[in-house]
Amino acid sequence: MIHLLLTATFAALLTSATARASDLILVEPGELPVILTAPHGGEQDVPGCALRTPVGTRFVNRPDQYTDRLARGIADELKSLTGKLPYLVVARFHRKFIDANRSAGEAYGDSGCAAVYNAYHAAIRSYIGEIRARHPHAMLFDIHGQAAYPDSILRGTHYGAAVSRLLARAGAAAINGADSVFGRFAAMGYRIVPLNNTAPTDRVEAQGYTGGHTVALYGSNHQDGIDAMQLEFGRDLRAQTIIANTARDTAQAIAAFYGRYLK
Repeated sequence: MIHLLLTATFAALLTSATARASDLILVEPGELPVILTAPHGGEQDVPGCALRTPVGTRFVNRPDQYTDRLARGIADELKSLTGKLPYLVVARFHRKFIDANRSAGEAYGDSGCAAVYNAYHAAIRSYIGEIRARHPHAMLFDIHGQAAYPDSILRGTHYGAAVSRLLARAGAAAINGADSVFGRFAAMGYRIVPLNNTAPTDRVEAQGYTGGHTVALYGSNHQDGIDAMQLEFGRDLRAQTIIANTARDTAQAIAAFYGRYLK
């Protein structure tokens, strides 16, 4: 019943959008207390929406290539590992029209874009509400790509603020311990930033990659949020010949984290 109500709310928001939801936003309900979001991998035009113009301090209008595919792959691998799917919200629209990881004032250029932007965030908010009603603990992973550290995976939690609830109940080990996501990445041989020998609240997350609007908006430092973490995958880890392996390994890391900290 909860899911039907939330889905109806999401669908109502989309009725005024200029294109069908299935064309511009991939939205799938799950069973795990895990949400995967990917705001920057889409390639599709948004009818009736003007191109973005530079606003804010870090204007980027190119996609995080293949992060939509990576999020889909992680979800499918999690299903294979756990028998359950995570919740999935993936932008199919191109970042040159809408940057869903920005506040509305910086995310798009005119009112013709607003309905799609609002629908993307309505889906996330709806799923957070559904998960909070069903599970005592949950995690949102915001999937991104970067080229500054091409062979590395970067952690962004706003220096621990977005995972404050997780830290309060489970301590630093939930972020940098053996069964944390980044602990598993390190054990698999991935280069990670920051290293796991630092405390989650130390200000050592890479500058510019500490977590964007999504993590800031939905993190557990808000009463209505859940724990949230930005995962920035280097360019080399998203190559077409490698991306399936990256998805598999990421799903294994999330599954271990789920088994230890979310059940």
